[in-house]
Amino acid sequence: MAENAYYTLLTSLPHIDSLFDSKVTPLSRLQLDRRLSMLSREDMETLVKVEQIMQWSHLDHDVKEEALIKLASQLVNGFNSPCLRELINWRLDMRSVVAALRRITRGEQAPSISRWSYGTRYAYIRRNWSSPTLGLQSTFPWITDAVACFEKKEHYKLEKILLGTIWSKLNELGANHRFDFEAVIIYVLRWSLVARWTTYEGKRAVTRFRELTELALGEFSAQLPGEKAY
Repeated sequence: MAENAYYTLLTSLPHIDSLFDSKVTPLSRLQLDRRLSMLSREDMETLVKVEQIMQWSHLDHDVKEEALIKLASQLVNGFNSPCLRELINWRLDMRSVVAALRRITRGEQAPSISRWSYGTRYAYIRRNWSSPTLGLQSTFPWITDAVACFEKKEHYKLEKILLGTIWSKLNELGANHRFDFEAVIIYVLRWSLVARWTTYEGKRAVTRFRELTELALGEFSAQLPGEKAY
């Protein structure tokens, strides 16, 4: 795809200024996909693969590790862009760290197999399983706060820390990519973070409203007719 086409695409996209101050995404996914249709087939296939491996849902649910390891290896080896290789490896390292902290919180021992995760640090993490911060506090300063969140079961705070960390990494990489394919990918990933955060905040607000309503109504909350609308 010609460079001027990337410029045309990126200048057509609304600016995303902030993650945590955002109330809604700057445009819908349908609108975003319509703009992205300007990409070549090859670029679109690459974008889909990057989104697939960067999806935040991999941090929420158990996934088939072998499948993700295979996909990650294929992606990293298939990218010509140093920026994308760096981003994917960094994100997978982060995923491995969070997966390890979750297992440690559950009282699990270090994995018995050497290739238990993906990225570039899974072997190092396995060797430093007994360290509270997996020996990576200098490389990933957010680990100390993440460990505290796991211990206190502060899921909301942990979510905010991790999303903010990814946001900062994308901004760091984006500073060197303004109107190229990497900039397109960074924009889409930033959009996805805003979508994730605003959805999370919305669900949290509903939950909090329910708690306050039940607290205020007390025993009368059970007497409300029909299903609760909130």
